[in-house]
Order: sequence, then C-alpha cells, then structure tokens
Amino acid sequence: MKTQYNKSTIKTLIFISTFMLVSSANANGRFKGKAVTTNPNGGVTAVKGGVAKGQNGGGYARVRGATTNGQGQATGGGATTIRGPNGGGAVRGGSFTADDSGNVNYHGSTAATGANGSAATTGGFNRSEGGGIMGSRSSTATATNGNTYNGNTTYQSGSGVNHTQACHDAYGNEIKCPSK
Repeated sequence: MKTQYNKSTIKTLIFISTFMLVSSANANGRFKGKAVTTNPNGGVTAVKGGVAKGQNGGGYARVRGATTNGQGQATGGGATTIRGPNGGGAVRGGSFTADDSGNVNYHGSTAATGANGSAATTGGFNRSEGGGIMGSRSSTATATNGNTYNGNTTYQSGSGVNHTQACHDAYGNEIKCPSK
C-alpha cells in the first residue's frame, strides 16, 4: 500500500516536530496537537503529538500517525523519547501494517539508559490471513559493573515459545543469568 499525505498533514507533522525540538531547549509546560483529514485514497490520515518539559529538566516528546486507504488497508507508527532530570533517557519506535485479508505486521524497538545501566529490545510479529502468528524479540542489557544479558524469544503458532539467554561479566566470561 502506498502511503500519501496531503499538504495539511505534512505541515502539521513539520510543526509538531519543530515544536518538539524547540520546546526541549527552554520552556516548561506541555503542548499537544492532532490532525485528522480525509486522503485522496478514500481513507483517513491522522497524526497526534505532544511534548512536555518539567522544571527540573525532564521531558518527553511523542508523535503517532496512521493512514487508511478506504479498502481496508492501514499503516502507521509512532515514536516517543523521554529524558529524565538526572540524565537518564529512553526512546521507543514502532510501525504497523494491516490489510483487509487479516494480515497484520508490527515491528518496534526500545532503548533506555540510566544510572543503573542500559537496555535495548527489538522485535515484532506478523499474523497471516489464516490466523497463524509468528513473532520474535531480542533484548540486551548492560549493568554499570559491565555485566551483560542477551536474550532471544520466538513464538510460532503450533510450536509455542522458545527462549534462549546468555549472560557475561565485564571480561566476557559467561556467568549465570539472574533469576526472577
């Protein structure tokens, strides 16, 4: 499916993105905006965004959007970034597609860093017209002492879940992964 945005939608996206960048410099407070419009494909295009900044320096920016074509197909996605007042932060992004036959695809990623280390995860799933589902997720984490975790999880209809993991110390030696 070809995604098309009209001039009004593009202007709104540019305005929201510019405001997100500018607002993170000085202002305290919050701003939200959204736009919905019909598109030339017989569907609807919608965008929504928001930014906020606290007096201690923390803040967030978020934008989401989706478009349909009037024949049962849709595509969209979004992104969020968060900054804490003490330097920690996180980002998240994802996108999806869906069609009138029941096929759905999603992919998303997240990463965070803070005083206790960093972590990242990426993955997604797809559902086919017949109802079968396949998905996977890969995750990593690094503690401030240098220990690392790497995990992979997969799922497939009829086969179930499979998970593997490995942990290493700061020198690369394999260690036992922490339990719940």
